[in-house]
Amino acid sequence: RWRADGIALAGLPDRDDLALLQYTGGTSGRPKGVNLTHGAIATNVSQREGLLPTRAGERILCMMPVSHSYGMAMGLFLAAYCSGTLVLLPRYVPEEVLAALGRERITVFPGSPTLFTGLMANPQFAATDWSAVHTCYSGASALAEETLRRWRDAVGAPVYEGYGQTEAGPVLSFNPVRGPVKSGSVGIPVPDTEIQIVDVETGTRLLPCGERGEIRARGPQIMQGYRNLPQETAQTLRDGWLYTGDIGEFDADGYLYIRDRKKDMLIVGGYNVYPRELEEVLVMHPAVLDAAVVGVRDDYRGELPVAYVALRPGVLADEEELIAHCRANLTRYKVPARIRV
Repeated sequence: RWRADGIALAGLPDRDDLALLQYTGGTSGRPKGVNLTHGAIATNVSQREGLLPTRAGERILCMMPVSHSYGMAMGLFLAAYCSGTLVLLPRYVPEEVLAALGRERITVFPGSPTLFTGLMANPQFAATDWSAVHTCYSGASALAEETLRRWRDAVGAPVYEGYGQTEAGPVLSFNPVRGPVKSGSVGIPVPDTEIQIVDVETGTRLLPCGERGEIRARGPQIMQGYRNLPQETAQTLRDGWLYTGDIGEFDADGYLYIRDRKKDMLIVGGYNVYPRELEEVLVMHPAVLDAAVVGVRDDYRGELPVAYVALRPGVLADEEELIAHCRANLTRYKVPARIRV
């Protein structure tokens, strides 16, 4: 389009035009630019709305960076879609987050497992005014079931856990508002999206419900590729599928469960061990605030799981007690070889 004086005017973008170049570190450590089109982003906003419909004029608190795919999708894009108010905090400071909830009459609270855990450990958490909050979202990584239970009991608002990644626009699944919310699950695929579980070795053999494997997905929200990285693009996008690098499984109702990262999987004496399962057991212990499990090389068994735990303030537990707890709840080869407090 042109003005009468010959100056070009910008028209509306085509749905296949590049809208966003969003960088992600993923598991490689090297930031990669993700090419997302106008059509992919607009479609993904509507897909999310299909499972999590917003109310006009929501008041959304965002303390995560809006440069991150989660902060952008569940903060910036969500607020724009519902003509809401986005209350931005410059950084995550627990006391400022808790104070803003009541002062700003926040109705929607997007969070993450680390954020939920940290807020519940804060002395001001019990006195916080949560009365206006009707919905909480959890994303960025899988939420431990014990953390989810404690949060729901304390706050009273439901937590809808979802899953996605920058390469997927970013939302792939969520627990639906109009349907069962399953503890520990990241819900069902958003509309017009296929998600499959395939074997980790070849990525071609479909696995049945209840069996763990790599998650792959396809839909209109998937990226065009990584910016100027054809080799990395070819590894991640294969035959129209986005290979996420995440390990998951479906239950009989079609609800997806994230079990771990493919690259985090340990092989202990020939057995596959997923650190997240061990972390879930550790945070069940009343003394444990948070836990992380990593693998160390072992000449006899290949790898051994080693756990690092943070204890709740004012509560004591030693390595022997925590290992006994793991032995009571895990198969023998999955029990951490060492636990560091």
